[in-house]
Amino acid sequence: MAAKTRSRVQGGSKAPSDVSLIEKKLATAATTNGGGIASSESNKATKGDDSIANFFVEKQGLWSGALLFGTFLGGQLGFFNTSKIYQLSYDSSGYSGSFLPRHEGSDDVRYYRGGSDIYVVLFWILGFTFLRNMVMNYILMPFARMYGVQKPKDLVRFAEQGWLTIYYSISFPAGLYVMSQCPHWMDTRHFWINYPSDHAAMPPMMKWYYLIQMGFWFQQIFVLNIEERRKDFLVMFAHHIVTCMLLVFSYWMSYTRVGNAVLITMDFADIWLTLAKCMRYLKIEKPTVYIFSFFVLSWIYTRHYLYIIIMWSAFYESSVYIDLDSWKPERFSYFNEYVVWGFTALLGLLQVLLLYWLYLILKIIYNIVFAWNIDDTRSDTEGDSDDTSASAKKKTN
Repeated sequence: MAAKTRSRVQGGSKAPSDVSLIEKKLATAATTNGGGIASSESNKATKGDDSIANFFVEKQGLWSGALLFGTFLGGQLGFFNTSKIYQLSYDSSGYSGSFLPRHEGSDDVRYYRGGSDIYVVLFWILGFTFLRNMVMNYILMPFARMYGVQKPKDLVRFAEQGWLTIYYSISFPAGLYVMSQCPHWMDTRHFWINYPSDHAAMPPMMKWYYLIQMGFWFQQIFVLNIEERRKDFLVMFAHHIVTCMLLVFSYWMSYTRVGNAVLITMDFADIWLTLAKCMRYLKIEKPTVYIFSFFVLSWIYTRHYLYIIIMWSAFYESSVYIDLDSWKPERFSYFNEYVVWGFTALLGLLQVLLLYWLYLILKIIYNIVFAWNIDDTRSDTEGDSDDTSASAKKKTN
């Protein structure tokens, strides 16, 4: 059966095997409805501009892999210094001053933030673009075909969600491990205690974790604009922008501990959401409902209960342990009343977006209870007319 399905998908010209090509076709179709890779400005673009945009969508693996290989080769041949890409910069040995902590010995190397860290972020943006394309093309889509997924759109959707499942399954335990090795392990007071001296100087794993996460989330903005647009595109776009703002500001202002906690609360629920979606595309119905049920509980606990505790800590607890007149950039200290209100506002905006998605989740629960239907309410803009009509026939019969 799997062999027949595989030959049917691979044999027809209307079922491309490359995920980038399918994404491009879906994006092109969505453009006529105001969606896909093209924005309102690109709808007015010239034919040449469209060709460039299509190249970046169709050949993600090619250009990202070429840039990564060129960077590596150029470094090996001595054309330019790649140490700032593959190694952390600004170790504590290069700093001095009574306001900075002393971290002597090779077992306690710390790192500060600096402008050259952008090279690491850019490297991981390229790296995730390449990895995502390769994993989707050569692992996830063949796996889906083996299990009988036939529609090109479903193949892409499965691969997209499968990639996210893999990423979150790694980033969540990684973030948890980083937290377990730091003073703020299950203690919000240490988000702020001894700020900035013990915060500006980061353990190497904290710095790697933060820079890699920034690379992932900036790359997600690119991904969002090549995937077919859904009904909540603007909400998702706002989420990505706010997330990137929080990551950059918290990194530069030495609030990585609270940032680490926020990322953990986000990543855990996403594991189960994306896994449930993958199983839905594979038509594994009952386990999908159980996983989705666990996802709903984890979402409410982590993204609303724990998240609001973090918000409370940022708004109230921070000023208990840090003097409100602590704006001293030369000492890596960025804290005053405006910072408190600014970060709380960004965290609050993110919570508003999460509440919107909670509303969509509750709609899905309603569909499950009353119609045994676990369809994603964040459906594509053009809809799934074939699937809808088929399900309608089943109900009428």
